[in-house]
Amino acid sequence: MIDFIAAYKKGLNAAEIADKNQREIDSVFDDLNKQLAAATDGKVKIIIKGNYMSGIRAFLAQADEDLKVINKKYTPSDEKILALNPLTKVEEGLAYWSQDRYGYPCKISYDNKVNICEDKSALEKTLATLLQDPIVGAALYKLTQGSDSVQA
Repeated sequence: MIDFIAAYKKGLNAAEIADKNQREIDSVFDDLNKQLAAATDGKVKIIIKGNYMSGIRAFLAQADEDLKVINKKYTPSDEKILALNPLTKVEEGLAYWSQDRYGYPCKISYDNKVNICEDKSALEKTLATLLQDPIVGAALYKLTQGSDSVQA
């Protein structure tokens, strides 16, 4: 006989791991944005935006819509890392984003490269490398100047 209670407990444990990992990913973006806000007088914020949300995010954000979101066919282009000037509401696309249901691994793709981040340290390094890219640098500079957007 199948032990459904053991499966249930594994599911609860998986949800805890996914929640922990998501909080860790969110903390990386929070730290990034605190530093960018200080360096740009609040003119640059990095966000993840798109149609797809991981199961844990969907549950936390809108429990009654969770099943529809989880069952949605996922394509890598659904979520993007954007730079936003909160003062002008101008956005610049920087990279594509995807992540596992557990949070990690997450993937950041740009310039025909796919960077797979298995943990917090790898995510931090990949985001730092992304910020050093000349196209990304130009987009971020444009946001700080308050002018029209460029294509990144």
